[in-house]
Amino acid sequence: MSTILQGLTWSQVWWVMGPEIVLIAGGFVLMLLDAILPPGVKRATVANGLGVVALAWAGVLVLRRFGQTASLGPGSYVLDDYALVFKLLFIGITFLILLLSVDEHGQIDVARGEYTYLLLFATVGAMVMASSVDLVTLFVGLEILSVSSYILVGVRKTSKSAEGAMKYLVLGAIATACVLFGMSYIYGVTGTTNLAEAGYALYLAWDSYRAIVVIGMLLMLVGFSVKISVVPFHMWAPDVYEGAPTPITAFLAAASKAAGFAMLIRVFLYGFASHFPEWGGLWIGIAAVTMVVGNLLAIVQRNVKRMLAYSSIGQAGYLLVPFAALTGAYHGGNLLQGVSALYFYLAAYALMTAGAFAVLTVVAHHARSEDVDAFTGLFRRSPLLAGAMTVFLTAMAGMPLTSGFTGKFFIALGAINTGYYWLAGLMFLTSVMAFAYYFGLIRRMYLQEPYGPPELWGTPATVALVVAIALVGTIGLGVAPGVMMHSLPSLNWFGQ
Repeated sequence: MSTILQGLTWSQVWWVMGPEIVLIAGGFVLMLLDAILPPGVKRATVANGLGVVALAWAGVLVLRRFGQTASLGPGSYVLDDYALVFKLLFIGITFLILLLSVDEHGQIDVARGEYTYLLLFATVGAMVMASSVDLVTLFVGLEILSVSSYILVGVRKTSKSAEGAMKYLVLGAIATACVLFGMSYIYGVTGTTNLAEAGYALYLAWDSYRAIVVIGMLLMLVGFSVKISVVPFHMWAPDVYEGAPTPITAFLAAASKAAGFAMLIRVFLYGFASHFPEWGGLWIGIAAVTMVVGNLLAIVQRNVKRMLAYSSIGQAGYLLVPFAALTGAYHGGNLLQGVSALYFYLAAYALMTAGAFAVLTVVAHHARSEDVDAFTGLFRRSPLLAGAMTVFLTAMAGMPLTSGFTGKFFIALGAINTGYYWLAGLMFLTSVMAFAYYFGLIRRMYLQEPYGPPELWGTPATVALVVAIALVGTIGLGVAPGVMMHSLPSLNWFGQ
């Protein structure tokens, strides 16, 4: 049932933005408690507990709204299944990050409430990006996510953290300026910030204002590309990933990237669909170069965080393949299958990324190092962690019976169905390339003796829970992908 809310009442705002309101309220409660709680209270426990409660409440609200469509104002902020599936993904990722952060809190010098409420606000920004069909609200969501992320990257008081935060802030500000500049060009031509209206106006104005439209869309594309770290706008990612606390690195790699793709689909498929085929070659080129460069540079990394950062750049290339292939599929009726394949791989990637960074958290804590040498002989120190890490790495490489293989299979199938055989072939070649560094790390875990006394390494309960959830999800989506892939195409995407 579709509803357009003409007059704004509190109940209508609650219906459309309930999950976001809960997280914002949770964040402000944490800010208040941070100020008034006496020194003896364990703030980390309180902050994480309230954060989990807020996320659980928001998750329930999201689940209750599936199948419903509504819009606030003149179509600027919508409630549809497209937004809801992404909101569910953001909430799930943030829940895992909060669990992962419990152990990290003992290692970083920061106000505990600040860390948690910034994570909640960043999640709200990602959710706003998924629901926005207006350039203004889209920009607001982008900034909420970005500003919260800048602070979270620099929350650890080390020189690397400060360097990463500064680099992220400067490049992020330039990307934001590009996005805003591009939006102003589009608004100048169309006279509206609503994506649907702007898309129709661009269709009419294309012949008369082609140069201005192209410049505006290119500027937006540059800004968005920085946010999702695709080549050639990827250089910030390794330094920022290395400097940030490990749970925040996982958040950037999973939630922030997913929000960027949610935004790309809203703008370039939902809003400017009439011109999407015109940009097909450009997107395909970016996807191809990103897959090659990301995997190639990951091979030579010694720091595991930097290796996973370059790996995430390569993964962004895989995620761009269905997006690029939709240039051919858009008129062939495969749009929903393409978006479903992209979402499936985003969910799979989020799980394996959260799991891999959870294992890295434990290893880095015990070895006092994030170098690949820290993983040497891990099987003898913790067979369960070594086994879990093996599953996550093989999933990223695309081995059968894992979600990574299934996700890549669906993406490659979509590319083949739309005639991009070479793009599917390049996916296969770069996946083979990725085996070099993933299996290099696996070989260290099993075939080399650990440095120093071979004592067993313990795993904090919350980190073990994250590893277990990620492990079940990674294997489950690989063995039974139909659970998700059969339900996704039947959703009420874009309210239709």
